[in-house]
Amino acid sequence: MTKPMHAVWVWRRWTRWPLTPSILVVAATVIALDVITAWRDASIGSLGRVAMSPALPLGIVLACMVGLRRLGLDRANFIAWREFLAATGAVLVFGIWAYSDHIGGFEEAIGLVRRNWRNPEDWGLGPGVVAMLASGIVFMFLPGHVAQMSSATRALPFAALGIILAYAVLRTGALLPAVMTHALLNLVTIAALTGNVADGWRAAFAAVLLVTLIFATVVAGVRLGMLKRIYVESGWRYHSYQEHQKSES
Repeated sequence: MTKPMHAVWVWRRWTRWPLTPSILVVAATVIALDVITAWRDASIGSLGRVAMSPALPLGIVLACMVGLRRLGLDRANFIAWREFLAATGAVLVFGIWAYSDHIGGFEEAIGLVRRNWRNPEDWGLGPGVVAMLASGIVFMFLPGHVAQMSSATRALPFAALGIILAYAVLRTGALLPAVMTHALLNLVTIAALTGNVADGWRAAFAAVLLVTLIFATVVAGVRLGMLKRIYVESGWRYHSYQEHQKSES
């Protein structure tokens, strides 16, 4: 007797990046330089009260090494993320204007907006999860985030944010949505710390924005063909898209 079939949505892979030894070395250097200089309060200048990280020029080099198209700066990704980019772009423009007018000036607002093994597509679930957790830990221990923590439980939102941003980037390869999300959260955070926005409103805004980012990641994954709907027999336990493809061939 043939078992009944049902549909499940399955991520085919993580994003496709050509990770070479030189790229990994530069990436590790960027992370180490950014964290160390942040803790030592070193910068290469500032926009308003926002320090410019010495790791920024090397970070640009790293992006070029990976490839701007592979980081989502292509037509397919703009189409896949179109609603999220349009909505957050409009909110970001408004946020920059409001911040510039009421809190720290245009240069400082732009400074906050800035803040934001061979190929991830072959990693499988385990390495991808490890990469996201590592991103969350590094993100959590940056000095600006540590300064906002009054207890261990206050560290969890920062770790979660780092993981969510990493999830969006690792699943689709698109860097811009994560950058825009981080930029908006930076603006709202400084506005809250300066008393211009209530903490409750800041928390609600962050929650809505992050849920929207996760939903948009799923939508973009479907449009890019990275999140697939497949039909399987009832009782079949999913391990990986690649394993399923092998069993079908």
